[in-house]
Amino acid sequence: MKRVWLLMLVGVALVSAAPTVDGNVDPEAEGYTLVAENPTYTDKQGADLLAFYYAIANDSLYLAITTQNTASWGVAYGIVLDTEEGGYSGIPDTLPDSWGRRFYYPEWQPDYQLYFWYDEGGQQITSQNFNKYVGGDSPNYWERWQYDFATFVYAANYGGEQGLQALEVAFALSSIGNPTQIKACAYIAGGDNSSAVDILPMDPSVSLTGGEEWTDWDTITTYFVLNVREHTNKFNMQPILNGVRVTGSGTYVLEVYTVDGKKILTRKVTVNGRADVTFNLKPGLYLVREGKLGASKFIVAK
Repeated sequence: MKRVWLLMLVGVALVSAAPTVDGNVDPEAEGYTLVAENPTYTDKQGADLLAFYYAIANDSLYLAITTQNTASWGVAYGIVLDTEEGGYSGIPDTLPDSWGRRFYYPEWQPDYQLYFWYDEGGQQITSQNFNKYVGGDSPNYWERWQYDFATFVYAANYGGEQGLQALEVAFALSSIGNPTQIKACAYIAGGDNSSAVDILPMDPSVSLTGGEEWTDWDTITTYFVLNVREHTNKFNMQPILNGVRVTGSGTYVLEVYTVDGKKILTRKVTVNGRADVTFNLKPGLYLVREGKLGASKFIVAK
């Protein structure tokens, strides 16, 4: 009996956890949702985004980016989040963002910025901030932001002379007011008074080729909406004999694991209300996990 319960605990640890913030981005295993990607290489060997992901679990927001960098350049990695009316819009040629980068948001106004500086010589991140826009009328951009207003964790995957390969970030949703949806984008910029040279989702103001792109003002109109409510409020899963009862609205990925953590089945289900989902399993105890949200329940098969 002791051995059985040990296996059950191992299974929970293996398959019911949220994404692990370790710099190794595995979208399928960690339940990340793809925001945007661009597998086409640019002419910026050390500033080339590949994909942007997010996940919501344990009342936290997880964000991840991967690159296809082939060189180590000193650049800034930024992620902006818009959760409510108002926020930073920028004033071209006058008011840059919290790190002095040249961004103008005429159609949406980010409230929060995550920034990371990757040092080309040290080949690692050497500074980082999580900043909240507080407004005001100061002509100094840094006086309009509260720097490092909340705690967050991050981890990166470094490729030496190949530059940053991946970055993962996580923080409590309560730190940004528990929003029901979030507008977001991720980008790479240069040093002071620079602008984006790559961005996801792609935006027409950011050219992926040409040296002049480093120093212009970028007018960002494109964003992706992260639907927090869809992930946290609508979904519910309860065990039934040989399966689970799913309540929610949307498409969910149900993964079935043995108690020692081996995935044996994956099924996509679309629900608008409530549905009973059963599996053809050998008699025993199993764990069912929703792949994107991380919610899990033990079930008994007979």
